[in-house]
Amino acid sequence: MNTQLQRQLPNWITFPQALRAAIPEFQPCAGRVLELDTVEARATDSDWTGRRVAVKLRVCETGKLDGVFDVMVSLNVSAAQALAEALQAAVDRASKQ
Repeated sequence: MNTQLQRQLPNWITFPQALRAAIPEFQPCAGRVLELDTVEARATDSDWTGRRVAVKLRVCETGKLDGVFDVMVSLNVSAAQALAEALQAAVDRASKQ
């Protein structure tokens, strides 16, 4: 019996619930600016999700507030490859300017 996932899950970004309190509700504020501290990426493979790429973005509060949040990204392999290519192309363009 094949237990491998037969459908492809969407790509998603998970924001921690604690981040809600860090986002101001007043207008015209567009949101909270957080400093990117670290990035971790790894390949995953499970019966539930199949082969994917998991990325953890650790972000930190700036200024007067304290807080560290892990923003999780889960991509199927083709989306991860497309993102890698898009980032590399942007790096190449930025390096030539």
